[in-house]
Amino acid sequence: MEAGGLPLELWRMILAYLHLPDLGRCSLVCRAWYELILSLDSTRWRQLCLGCTECRHPNWPNQPDVEPESWREAFKQHYLASKTWTKNALDLESSVCFSLFRRRRERRTLSVGPGHEFDSLGSALAMASLYDRIVLFPGVYEEQGEIILKVPVEIVGHGKLGEVALLASIDQHCSTTRLCNLVFMPAWFSPFMFKIVMLRNDIHRCRASGIFLRLEGGGLIAGNNIYHNAEAGVDIRKKSNPLILCNQIHHGLRSGIVVLGNGKGIIRNNQIFSNKEAGIYILYHGNPIVSGNHIFKGRAAGIAVNENGKGLITENVIRENQWGGVDIRRGGVPVLRSNLICFGYSDGVVVGDEGKGLIEGNTIYANKGCGVWMMSSSLPHVTSNHVSYNGLYGVAVFSQKEGSGEFPGGHGAQENFSEDGDAILWETELEKDDDPLRQPVTIALVESNSINHNGASGLYVQSSEALHVITNVIHANGDRGITVAQSSQLTHVTNNSISCNRQSGVKVEAQCKVELRGNGIYDNRGHGIITKGDSTVVIENDIIGNRGSGLQLLPRSDTKVIKNRIHSFRAYGIAVRGRTKALVQENIFFQGKTNKTIFQQISNNRECIMQNNKFLVFKKKSDTWRLVNPPARPHLENSLRGPSAAHSGQKVTAMATRITARVEGGYHSNRSIFCTIL
Repeated sequence: MEAGGLPLELWRMILAYLHLPDLGRCSLVCRAWYELILSLDSTRWRQLCLGCTECRHPNWPNQPDVEPESWREAFKQHYLASKTWTKNALDLESSVCFSLFRRRRERRTLSVGPGHEFDSLGSALAMASLYDRIVLFPGVYEEQGEIILKVPVEIVGHGKLGEVALLASIDQHCSTTRLCNLVFMPAWFSPFMFKIVMLRNDIHRCRASGIFLRLEGGGLIAGNNIYHNAEAGVDIRKKSNPLILCNQIHHGLRSGIVVLGNGKGIIRNNQIFSNKEAGIYILYHGNPIVSGNHIFKGRAAGIAVNENGKGLITENVIRENQWGGVDIRRGGVPVLRSNLICFGYSDGVVVGDEGKGLIEGNTIYANKGCGVWMMSSSLPHVTSNHVSYNGLYGVAVFSQKEGSGEFPGGHGAQENFSEDGDAILWETELEKDDDPLRQPVTIALVESNSINHNGASGLYVQSSEALHVITNVIHANGDRGITVAQSSQLTHVTNNSISCNRQSGVKVEAQCKVELRGNGIYDNRGHGIITKGDSTVVIENDIIGNRGSGLQLLPRSDTKVIKNRIHSFRAYGIAVRGRTKALVQENIFFQGKTNKTIFQQISNNRECIMQNNKFLVFKKKSDTWRLVNPPARPHLENSLRGPSAAHSGQKVTAMATRITARVEGGYHSNRSIFCTIL
């Protein structure tokens, strides 16, 4: 077709600049122009549909990459729906653009209830036309079959909230529906799972939960504003499995989202903030997937997992919450992976009494308390995390904590999640835990983490249970690298890099059992290792370049020092204070400052046994020693695992690789001229 002598393609380019009213006028010129306007479906109509700030992609959120059959039809449905449901909408018949669309008659109001036109919602829907209003008068309406919404309608409850209850299973086939002032409950007889689609609603000031899903309920809850509700914003239980997507859930009087009673669901890309209790609360075998959410400024924990709750919690931003960013206790066993947990007013992650789970690959940053506070008896697995710039300890491990049985922010026995005996039913409906993400852990494990620039010790241990501390980078913390204050069972500290901490690299208090093996302890501002412990084993470590002595053995300690390489910039290789018991065997000692001996007081202590040690003393300024056979510790090639392995490995390889001597007098730039770590 050619109009006015121009090819069709040029007309399409020209018409692509027209606004909606002008397109309507052009379509009235003649049939040829009408067809020309319709042919702009994939160009101008698509632009109009996606360019409308109140209109999302027609297939959002499930298939946003799939094109609709007609962009014009999708835009038409949105335009009709938005104009119809808007309180002060213009009269549809007066809109110029509707010259392009089929006109319809005025909306009707259909009344349902005793003494009114219809006695059931189903009978009213059978007579309803496009965009009619159906008013349900006070009462309980139980539909005996699934209700299918084929045309857009408005269903409104008359009276106060709670006076109209609808027991029904609803399947929406139309593009839009408006539901107002109704309480929905699934039909008790229904043997099938009910579905619900709730898009872009304001759900607020409900006397209970904003949205309540149970009995295997599912569907899509997306783009809603859910706020100021008396209970949870969204309550998911009894094997319900909805998709909760792109909602704002805020300022609730309880939690933002609660998942319990074998409830599941995908909770993704929501903003959850300023709720009185946990942003997301998972308990009683709830097992959702929680990803990509922004959970912030809550008055309790960001996410709480208690009472045998599970869940895969990944790639969320959890910040500025009053209590722990994530709080795990009382049988909670989540997978916490690749989250940013920051700027909290308490600890970043809390693993309390009987809490378990995998804490992997998270960035835990700038919280006012500890980065990770945990109980060793709970057997958590803390691996491949970046824990930095927290106000207290990077990682703190305790046997018990005052008030650990309490739930911060109102969590605890006062919460009533077991109305109508649900808790008893849940205990008989437990699903088998065959999740491959949760591997059994028999000893608390802190592995392959980067723990740096925290306000106190990088790792603090006060525990009566066994603990493994393996292949971590513990760097530049405000106190010691590792403090073992209590350890009645053996604490293994293996293949860690402990460097540049403000005080000593490692301190072991009295009556502690610790084995230090394969660590690199470099350039700490205090001693390399201080021990009062009655069973300390220091074997195959590199203790190099620390400002104090390499090792300081305090009174009544019992220490075995075997096959280490030891050097101090300014003090002794090993300093003994008082009567101690020690076996010093097969070590290599590098001389530090020339007016200091390698040992202090060992020769005068009969309980200190020295065997087969090698002493390297500087003779001239060109003397150089390299850490070879083996190379500088720690050796991590076969140990590091997880997403932060490469990052940790890069830091470790930057540690000392050689010791260079310069025999000159004095000091320069506050560094020893006798020994430099490169």
